[in-house]
Amino acid sequence: MELYDINRFALIVTPSEALLKWAISEEPTLSEEVDPDDTDDLATVYLLPDFGDMEEAEDWVEQNADAVLETLLEEWIPDTELWPEKLDLEQLEKYADFTLSNMVIDTVDAAYDEEE
Repeated sequence: MELYDINRFALIVTPSEALLKWAISEEPTLSEEVDPDDTDDLATVYLLPDFGDMEEAEDWVEQNADAVLETLLEEWIPDTELWPEKLDLEQLEKYADFTLSNMVIDTVDAAYDEEE
């Protein structure tokens, strides 16, 4: 197997304990499916452009925090009336744990995603 560095950054977003507790309070049946203390299998990975450095990637997160948070909230709290009035970096930091990585490795070749 050949591995390919795809020259992209990745943003890995996991719902925070605060978000999961809020979601469970709104939809109690989630407590049967989700453990707020074990979020390892709840992460979403966003592939970002290839930035010159980590600071540029952090700027991207700040500029796009609203879109990332909206995607996260849609999954857990579908009723937009319950969402915070302002979707910004501060709210993203409250409702998500996230990290950036500048090393993204693809384990399949480019033809994998091509339509036949």
